[in-house]
Amino acid sequence: MAEAAADAGRAPNLRLFFALWPDAATRAGLHARARALHSECGGRAMRRDTIHLTLAFLGETPVRQVERLRAVAAGVQGEGFALDLDRVGSWHRNRILWTGPSMVPPALAALAQDLEGRLRADGCALEARAFSPHVTLVRNAHATPREAQLAPLRWTVGSFVLVASERSAAGAHYRTIGRWPLKRRG
Repeated sequence: MAEAAADAGRAPNLRLFFALWPDAATRAGLHARARALHSECGGRAMRRDTIHLTLAFLGETPVRQVERLRAVAAGVQGEGFALDLDRVGSWHRNRILWTGPSMVPPALAALAQDLEGRLRADGCALEARAFSPHVTLVRNAHATPREAQLAPLRWTVGSFVLVASERSAAGAHYRTIGRWPLKRRG
Protein backbone atom coordinates (compact mmCIF):
# COMPACT_ATOMS: atom_id res chain seq x y z
CA MET A 1 0.00 0.00 0.00
CA ALA A 2 2.82 2.41 0.86
CA GLU A 3 4.47 1.52 -2.46
CA ALA A 4 1.29 2.42 -4.38
CA ALA A 5 1.06 5.73 -2.53
CA ALA A 6 4.69 6.50 -3.37
CA ASP A 7 4.07 5.71 -7.06
CA ALA A 8 0.98 7.94 -7.07
CA GLY A 9 3.06 10.82 -5.70
CA ARG A 10 5.66 10.64 -8.46
CA ALA A 11 5.43 12.93 -11.46
CA PRO A 12 4.67 11.05 -14.68
CA ASN A 13 7.66 10.36 -16.92
CA LEU A 14 8.20 10.11 -20.63
CA ARG A 15 11.01 8.18 -22.32
CA LEU A 16 12.49 10.92 -24.53
CA PHE A 17 15.11 11.37 -27.23
CA PHE A 18 16.09 13.93 -29.86
CA ALA A 19 16.39 12.56 -33.38
CA LEU A 20 16.48 13.11 -37.10
CA TRP A 21 13.24 11.79 -38.58
CA PRO A 22 13.27 10.74 -42.24
CA ASP A 23 10.77 11.91 -44.81
CA ALA A 24 8.51 9.29 -46.43
CA ALA A 25 10.82 8.51 -49.37
CA THR A 26 13.91 8.15 -47.16
CA ARG A 27 11.95 6.07 -44.66
CA ALA A 28 10.85 3.74 -47.50
CA GLY A 29 14.46 3.34 -48.67
CA LEU A 30 15.67 2.63 -45.15
CA HIS A 31 12.88 0.13 -44.58
CA ALA A 32 13.79 -1.66 -47.83
CA ARG A 33 17.39 -1.86 -46.59
CA ALA A 34 16.13 -3.22 -43.24
CA ARG A 35 14.06 -5.91 -44.99
CA ALA A 36 17.06 -6.96 -47.13
CA LEU A 37 19.27 -7.24 -44.03
CA HIS A 38 16.54 -9.16 -42.23
CA SER A 39 16.33 -11.63 -45.14
CA GLU A 40 20.09 -12.14 -44.99
CA CYS A 41 20.67 -12.15 -41.22
CA GLY A 42 17.37 -12.87 -39.49
CA GLY A 43 16.29 -11.00 -36.38
CA ARG A 44 13.60 -8.33 -36.24
CA ALA A 45 13.50 -5.59 -38.87
CA MET A 46 12.55 -2.18 -37.52
CA ARG A 47 9.06 -1.03 -38.45
CA ARG A 48 8.94 1.68 -41.08
CA ASP A 49 7.32 4.15 -38.67
CA THR A 50 10.08 3.77 -36.05
CA ILE A 51 13.16 4.32 -38.24
CA HIS A 52 15.22 7.34 -37.11
CA LEU A 53 18.71 8.59 -36.25
CA THR A 54 19.14 9.43 -32.55
CA LEU A 55 20.94 12.69 -31.74
CA ALA A 56 20.62 12.54 -27.94
CA PHE A 57 18.93 9.98 -25.69
CA LEU A 58 17.39 11.46 -22.54
CA GLY A 59 15.62 8.39 -21.17
CA GLU A 60 12.98 8.61 -18.45
CA THR A 61 12.22 12.31 -18.04
CA PRO A 62 9.49 13.99 -15.94
CA VAL A 63 6.69 15.39 -18.12
CA ARG A 64 7.12 18.75 -16.39
CA GLN A 65 10.55 19.11 -18.09
CA VAL A 66 9.21 18.91 -21.66
CA GLU A 67 8.71 22.67 -22.01
CA ARG A 68 12.24 23.30 -20.76
CA LEU A 69 13.57 20.81 -23.33
CA ARG A 70 11.58 22.58 -26.06
CA ALA A 71 13.24 25.86 -25.04
CA VAL A 72 16.69 24.23 -25.15
CA ALA A 73 15.98 22.83 -28.64
CA ALA A 74 14.72 26.20 -29.88
CA GLY A 75 18.14 27.68 -29.11
CA VAL A 76 20.03 25.13 -31.20
CA GLN A 77 21.68 26.60 -34.28
CA GLY A 78 22.12 24.33 -37.25
CA GLU A 79 22.05 24.08 -41.01
CA GLY A 80 20.27 21.54 -43.12
CA PHE A 81 22.47 18.96 -44.81
CA ALA A 82 22.55 15.88 -47.00
CA LEU A 83 23.40 12.61 -45.30
CA ASP A 84 24.64 9.76 -47.50
CA LEU A 85 23.97 6.43 -45.80
CA ASP A 86 26.48 4.21 -47.58
CA ARG A 87 27.61 1.77 -44.89
CA VAL A 88 26.05 -1.18 -43.12
CA GLY A 89 27.51 -2.48 -39.90
CA SER A 90 26.74 -4.55 -36.88
CA TRP A 91 27.24 -4.46 -33.15
CA HIS A 92 27.77 -8.12 -32.31
CA ARG A 93 27.21 -7.80 -28.58
CA ASN A 94 23.81 -6.13 -29.05
CA ARG A 95 23.01 -8.06 -32.25
CA ILE A 96 22.06 -4.81 -33.99
CA LEU A 97 22.46 -4.12 -37.70
CA TRP A 98 22.67 -0.49 -38.74
CA THR A 99 23.32 1.84 -41.64
CA GLY A 100 25.30 5.05 -41.45
CA PRO A 101 27.52 7.47 -43.34
CA SER A 102 31.16 6.77 -44.13
CA MET A 103 31.68 10.55 -43.93
CA VAL A 104 29.84 12.52 -41.25
CA PRO A 105 28.70 15.87 -42.67
CA PRO A 106 30.16 18.77 -40.65
CA ALA A 107 26.63 20.19 -40.20
CA LEU A 108 25.49 16.93 -38.55
CA ALA A 109 28.48 16.86 -36.20
CA ALA A 110 27.88 20.53 -35.31
CA LEU A 111 24.15 19.93 -34.71
CA ALA A 112 24.82 16.98 -32.39
CA GLN A 113 27.54 18.89 -30.52
CA ASP A 114 25.41 22.04 -30.11
CA LEU A 115 22.41 20.04 -28.88
CA GLU A 116 24.53 17.96 -26.48
CA GLY A 117 26.25 21.05 -25.07
CA ARG A 118 22.97 22.86 -24.47
CA LEU A 119 21.38 19.80 -22.86
CA ARG A 120 24.35 19.27 -20.54
CA ALA A 121 24.38 22.98 -19.63
CA ASP A 122 20.70 22.61 -18.74
CA GLY A 123 21.51 19.74 -16.38
CA CYS A 124 20.55 16.76 -18.52
CA ALA A 125 22.50 13.58 -17.84
CA LEU A 126 23.53 12.14 -21.21
CA GLU A 127 25.50 9.05 -22.12
CA ALA A 128 29.27 9.59 -22.07
CA ARG A 129 29.96 7.83 -25.38
CA ALA A 130 30.87 9.75 -28.52
CA PHE A 131 28.19 10.53 -31.09
CA SER A 132 28.14 7.80 -33.75
CA PRO A 133 25.47 8.58 -36.35
CA HIS A 134 23.58 5.46 -37.38
CA VAL A 135 20.08 4.20 -38.10
CA THR A 136 19.18 0.90 -36.44
CA LEU A 137 17.61 -1.39 -39.04
CA VAL A 138 17.52 -4.87 -37.43
CA ARG A 139 17.51 -6.02 -33.82
CA ASN A 140 18.38 -9.51 -32.55
CA ALA A 141 20.20 -10.41 -35.78
CA HIS A 142 21.32 -14.03 -36.04
CA ALA A 143 24.29 -13.26 -38.31
CA THR A 144 26.57 -10.48 -39.49
CA PRO A 145 25.83 -9.10 -42.96
CA ARG A 146 28.32 -9.92 -45.67
CA GLU A 147 30.35 -7.01 -46.91
CA ALA A 148 28.99 -5.39 -50.04
CA GLN A 149 29.27 -2.08 -51.84
CA LEU A 150 26.15 -0.09 -51.05
CA ALA A 151 24.59 2.54 -53.23
CA PRO A 152 24.31 5.61 -51.00
CA LEU A 153 20.85 6.40 -49.73
CA ARG A 154 20.73 10.21 -49.67
CA TRP A 155 18.71 11.78 -46.86
CA THR A 156 18.12 15.52 -47.05
CA VAL A 157 17.80 16.67 -43.44
CA GLY A 158 15.90 19.88 -42.73
CA SER A 159 14.80 19.52 -39.10
CA PHE A 160 15.22 17.60 -35.85
CA VAL A 161 12.59 16.36 -33.42
CA LEU A 162 11.91 15.54 -29.77
CA VAL A 163 10.23 12.14 -29.52
CA ALA A 164 8.47 10.21 -26.76
CA SER A 165 8.83 6.43 -26.88
CA GLU A 166 5.65 4.82 -25.60
CA ARG A 167 5.62 1.09 -24.92
CA SER A 168 2.64 -1.19 -25.24
CA ALA A 169 2.02 -4.91 -25.73
CA ALA A 170 2.46 -4.31 -29.48
CA GLY A 171 5.94 -2.78 -28.96
CA ALA A 172 7.35 0.72 -28.93
CA HIS A 173 5.51 3.54 -30.64
CA TYR A 174 7.04 6.95 -31.15
CA ARG A 175 5.23 10.25 -30.81
CA THR A 176 6.82 13.48 -32.02
CA ILE A 177 6.31 16.19 -29.41
CA GLY A 178 8.39 18.95 -31.00
CA ARG A 179 10.08 19.77 -34.33
CA TRP A 180 12.71 22.43 -35.07
CA PRO A 181 13.77 23.46 -38.56
CA LEU A 182 17.39 23.77 -39.57
CA LYS A 183 18.55 26.74 -41.63
CA ARG A 184 18.53 26.20 -45.35
CA ARG A 185 21.92 26.13 -46.94
CA GLY A 186 22.47 28.63 -49.61
